[in-house]
Amino acid sequence: MKNQFSLKPKEPTFMYRKPYPEAYDQIALPSQYRVLDFIMFSGQENKTTVEHISRFLIQCGDASEVDALRIRLFSLSLSGSPFVWFISLPPNSIIILANLEKQFHK
Repeated sequence: MKNQFSLKPKEPTFMYRKPYPEAYDQIALPSQYRVLDFIMFSGQENKTTVEHISRFLIQCGDASEVDALRIRLFSLSLSGSPFVWFISLPPNSIIILANLEKQFHK
C-alpha cells in the first residue's frame, strides 16, 4: 500500500495512559467538592516527595477519604519530570495510594 499510493506510515504517537484502573474515573467526587489548584511538584523545588504527598493529601480535603480519588487527582499536582514519570507507569499498576507512594519515593 505504501508503494502503490506513495503513503508514508504514520509515526507511532504517544498517548496519555493512566496508571490506575479506568473505573477510578467513574467514582464521583464528594458533594459540593471543587477540584483545587494543587501545589505543583516538579522536582526542582526544595521539597521532598514525602512533603509533597502530605501537602497534596491535606489539599484533597474530603476527596482524601477515598483512595481511588486520591490516586486520580494526584497527577494534577505534578509537572515536568514527575508528571512524565506518572504517565509512564504501566496501566493498572497503581491500585492503592501505598503503591503510588512507594513508586514516588524511589
